[in-house]
Amino acid sequence: MVSGAPVRVALLGCGRIAHVHAGYLRSTPGVELVGACDSDPQAREAFTKRWGVPTCAALREMQAALEPQVVHVLTPPATHAPLAMELMQQGMDVLVEKPMATSLAEADAMIAVARQTGRVLSVDHNRWFDPVVSRARHALESGLLGELVGVEVFASFGEGEVGGQQPWKPTLPGGPIFDTLPHPAYLVYGFVGRPRKISTFHELDNGGAITDLRAVIQGERAAGSLTMSARVRPSANTVTLLGTKQVALINLNNMTLVFRRSWTLPKPLAKVVPNLDEARQLIGATVRNTLEFLAGRQRYYPGIGAHLKAFYAAYRQGLPPPVSAEDGKVVVGLMEQLLARSQEQRRACSEEALA
Repeated sequence: MVSGAPVRVALLGCGRIAHVHAGYLRSTPGVELVGACDSDPQAREAFTKRWGVPTCAALREMQAALEPQVVHVLTPPATHAPLAMELMQQGMDVLVEKPMATSLAEADAMIAVARQTGRVLSVDHNRWFDPVVSRARHALESGLLGELVGVEVFASFGEGEVGGQQPWKPTLPGGPIFDTLPHPAYLVYGFVGRPRKISTFHELDNGGAITDLRAVIQGERAAGSLTMSARVRPSANTVTLLGTKQVALINLNNMTLVFRRSWTLPKPLAKVVPNLDEARQLIGATVRNTLEFLAGRQRYYPGIGAHLKAFYAAYRQGLPPPVSAEDGKVVVGLMEQLLARSQEQRRACSEEALA
């Protein structure tokens, strides 16, 4: 689809994440943000005021008035599948926010529609494209880390909700954890490959929602651990890549990457030099991040910006998207398996209460 004309893009949903997408679309080559759609008049007014583009109240109105080629579905997760399928059936290509769907059955239905209509369907797994994750991926692919032995991912959830917790989050499978779970799920999947064996442990609150999730995932390439908690303070989001030569420590909150190297030193120095080396890397990364932020070169959700550039570069050339619909489906299936035991626990608690 190489063409001199920019790709016409519209956003379905005018909430907080839509403003993030709009900001990055404005700096994505070969793309024109033509407008957005939302049933909330206040959200539409705020979006038009900030970005200077028209907004519509209904999907059909958006299609007729804006004529988008690609639509970003930025609505709550329970609406992703029906909206994405309707858009594809109406002749538009779709980039859907994470998670792709709320069930494996929905993901399968979305892929079936994409195949039937010949439309592009992709998912925004944005943290996979964060600069620190990209650098760690390159280090792994180049052999710098050696062979991958394991991956450890930790993610907090539920703390620091902007404007309070959205009312739809408690209604998700497993509760509010479902909205954050895609991030650690696709990070583990990206590094270890398709899951082959999964073991999990959950802790639930009195209402049956998950407060803590711990899982060990045996993938095609390596084993990974995934831990999530609503109780850890301060909030933490980290990825550790354990290699046979080096260890990569990624802090997704602070956007830092530190390599833990092997040293052959006398014992007294061996307790000092590695710490100094890691401190040097951390200070250097902090200084660079600060300077780039002040200069406007680093913004919030940098992975979204990197992903959109990669997505539209591929789209304009008629190439497969960097995150396929099948990738999105694997992650949804992994999420279902991770949450399955919590559903069993809730049923058992309900049966005990009724007994």
